[in-house]
Amino acid sequence: MSFSGRSRELGHLRALLDGREASLVTVTGLRGVGKSALVERAVTSFTPVLFRAPPLPEPEQRRRLALVLAAARAERGLSEYAPSSAPEWSEIFSAVLALADPDRPPLVLVMDDAERLTESRARYLEPLLATLRAARAQGRPLHAVLVGGAGGVPEESGLGVLSGGEIRLSPLPFRAARALLPGSEPTDLLRAYGLLGGIPAVLRAVDPSVTLETNIRRLMLDAGARLADAGGRWLERDLQAPARYYAILQALAAGEAAWGPVHAGVADLTASGQVAPYLRRLEQLGLIEVRSSLDAGPRSRSRRYRIADPFLASWFRFVLPRTWGQGPADAGEYLATVVRPAFDAHMARVFPELCRQYVSYDAADLLGTNARDAGSLWGPGYEIPVAGMLASGAAYYGVCSWSAFQRSDEPLGTLDAEIRETRYGFGRERRLRLVFTGRAAPQWLQREVARREDAALIDARALVEVG
Repeated sequence: MSFSGRSRELGHLRALLDGREASLVTVTGLRGVGKSALVERAVTSFTPVLFRAPPLPEPEQRRRLALVLAAARAERGLSEYAPSSAPEWSEIFSAVLALADPDRPPLVLVMDDAERLTESRARYLEPLLATLRAARAQGRPLHAVLVGGAGGVPEESGLGVLSGGEIRLSPLPFRAARALLPGSEPTDLLRAYGLLGGIPAVLRAVDPSVTLETNIRRLMLDAGARLADAGGRWLERDLQAPARYYAILQALAAGEAAWGPVHAGVADLTASGQVAPYLRRLEQLGLIEVRSSLDAGPRSRSRRYRIADPFLASWFRFVLPRTWGQGPADAGEYLATVVRPAFDAHMARVFPELCRQYVSYDAADLLGTNARDAGSLWGPGYEIPVAGMLASGAAYYGVCSWSAFQRSDEPLGTLDAEIRETRYGFGRERRLRLVFTGRAAPQWLQREVARREDAALIDARALVEVG
């Protein structure tokens, strides 16, 4: 699989590492999203020391890092580093500091799978920060990069002035994943992304030369399928008691939901507040995203929750119930009678996020600029799934339909009425209406949009094509 879709993050990380002042950078995100690949690509321009923390007790982690450091010194023709039999973190990091030459490009210490250090209760952070402070005092260009799940590395806010910044990777957006998806027609490609998602570790398993349904059967439903237990692996590696997390994710697999429906999906939680720590943990792991309405006040508690990637939503919606014995045992029959009939309903829930992606990354050709802010608006009397501000300062509001709009839907008229119920964007010189459809737009809709200077139509072909 080619390295694609990460140019923005790659440039950001390289810029952070190019600084001469010592710092600690964190790279976090969902498992399989490409954190290690991003860092390994970025550090090729620098002097790297690469360490992947093993799933072993803390003394063995220290010993392994000392061995990596000894090899790094030998590669550079420096005097041999002979660590003690059980080197302390301070001793190891002092040896790293000695490698950072003030007259050479920055030295980058990469500590991958850093959540394993946290799990083993390794007391590495304070010695590492002390070493970075010493590097600043001595003018030595040294950066430490911690790579791992969001819950397994320190938060940027807790690192003080030593924080070089945080890069949090999300799944690949549709355009970056498109070449790895099965199908050729625009609607087919959108559907493939809506079910297979944008996690690179998943996309590497996809065969674009066969149909979407064949990929689903081979990867998730057949006996011994490569991704048949993928959702469980994501949960059970990080969580000691995953039962309630399974319940929450299955509730969200049917689509984005507010607090109440999520709580109702966990039968043994009696008070609604009990679900909060579970949602926070799932957000830390990158499994769910939490969204607020763009016009919500600073104290608003109105939140909506969604599974972060379409593949995970597909897995919890279609594959997990099958492991519990629901539906036909035969993979082909299950695909035909359970999964295939639900494709459009599933896509109707996923499609608004595809539209928000489009405005964020790909709308410049149509609108002259991409979005500065992208989200949704909801409240009494309005439900606008796509909204925000363009970099030009124009406000935009979008209505989405995966299936073809009907005349009776009156998409522009309905959108106009809902815009009047929110003050978001009020007073802006330009306010655009966007109409998204996952199918080819009917002529009546094309004519209706064309009659208005403040409206634009984005159909399946526009969502898929570049330029």
